[in-house]
Amino acid sequence: MTPVNAAGLPFLLLIFGFYLVAAGASFYLRAWGRWVALGGAVAALLVAAWLWSLDLSLPLWVLPTGWTVDLEAPLQLSGYTFQLQATNAPVIAIYLLIAALSLLIHALSGADDAFPTLVWLIAGGYTLVALLTSAPTPPVVATPVLLIILTTLSVYALQGGRTTSLSGPLRALLPSVLAAPLFLIGGWWIEQIPLNPQDLAITQNAGALLSLGVLLLLAPFPLHGAWPAAGESSPPVAMMFVSMLYQLTVLHLAAQTVSAFPFVYRQSDWSLWMSALGLMTALWGGIAAIGATHAGRLWGYAAVHDWGLIVLALAAPGLRSWTLVLFLFVLRAISMATTVVGLSALEQQTGSLEMTRLRGIGLRMPWSSAAVLLGGLGLVGFPLTAGFAGHWATLQSLAVVDWRPAMAIVVASVGIMLGFVRLARLMFGAHEARLSIRESALSVGAAAVALAITIAVATTPQLLNEFITRALAAFA
Repeated sequence: MTPVNAAGLPFLLLIFGFYLVAAGASFYLRAWGRWVALGGAVAALLVAAWLWSLDLSLPLWVLPTGWTVDLEAPLQLSGYTFQLQATNAPVIAIYLLIAALSLLIHALSGADDAFPTLVWLIAGGYTLVALLTSAPTPPVVATPVLLIILTTLSVYALQGGRTTSLSGPLRALLPSVLAAPLFLIGGWWIEQIPLNPQDLAITQNAGALLSLGVLLLLAPFPLHGAWPAAGESSPPVAMMFVSMLYQLTVLHLAAQTVSAFPFVYRQSDWSLWMSALGLMTALWGGIAAIGATHAGRLWGYAAVHDWGLIVLALAAPGLRSWTLVLFLFVLRAISMATTVVGLSALEQQTGSLEMTRLRGIGLRMPWSSAAVLLGGLGLVGFPLTAGFAGHWATLQSLAVVDWRPAMAIVVASVGIMLGFVRLARLMFGAHEARLSIRESALSVGAAAVALAITIAVATTPQLLNEFITRALAAFA
């Protein structure tokens, strides 16, 4: 990469240098896995907070050493230009927040020594995608190809050093592999628009291809299978980290697509596709959860149901729609993290998240068990959970147009609730858990903090107003 017209040290050299140093240090110090994860979490949190507070109207920043850093200096590589802008800075900060949260939870268990290194490599790759502002083809067209590379790397994180089947993690590749050709062909049609601007068929073809490509990347039903499968076979923290980064990137790509090419929404069936498949995804999550016999898979289906609501909210792009989408996504992150805190602790003690292995565990590990239940129910909008406000707002918006889809989603959510009721009965039923199982002080503390945040957001969701308002700069 080479700086272009930099008034000082390019900021992007510092941020990518930070990722590389963090990845290298995590790899060479992997013998001290927990301390590496904890140190990485603190570093990621500090950089995220600094990025979040940056004022890009003042592009020059002076270090305590007297060096000048040019925040907006672009970097070029083989015709690709990367630059920090107001439309991508919040997204990068959220990437780092997710990385910090994942590393912090990983520090409680430290099961996979390679995970911290993979976190930095994957987060750095997604940061590179977010910073892409110019390319030989439109950045929107090039992004799905880059996502194939990143999801391939994510498979290693989802594997987590386990000997289980790779079929679940490998399914994560399917959406980007299917969507990339559509974006490339759509990009070719876009190049034809200046040659014949009066031909509406060109924009219609381009709009249909790009909207279908975005829809495939969103991985609605029936492309949802990677996440429930990963919830069963992968470490919970890896599943959360990989899915949250991927989904945030796809949401950002959808916003960029509609902003750069408005005809994608105006001259395609965007609303129809998003509404129909979003509803089907939410319904299938509820139906499939009824028969789940694994706590991780049950959590995965709850996440699929919640993701279906987010896809449904994308049906009408605009400021109000993106506000609801981001609200749902932030609540999703809180509920996912709360569940992961509990699942990681339970898996560490029992060695498996099969429901039959969790019988009586709630009496031995009540805090972690409560985190699993409250976080999982937050993904279906159960009252007094983090997701309640977002789900209720979405259902109200749907009911204004047509009450039947809203009622169908409520009925589907009951299926997931029944799954968690069955899990709760097993966890707090007959005491069959081994006497050697004990809840450590770290697990109790982490679960208590997660539950406190969940309850605080559930009772006062307006706490997120400033965060969502700041994030809207990247989406609307």
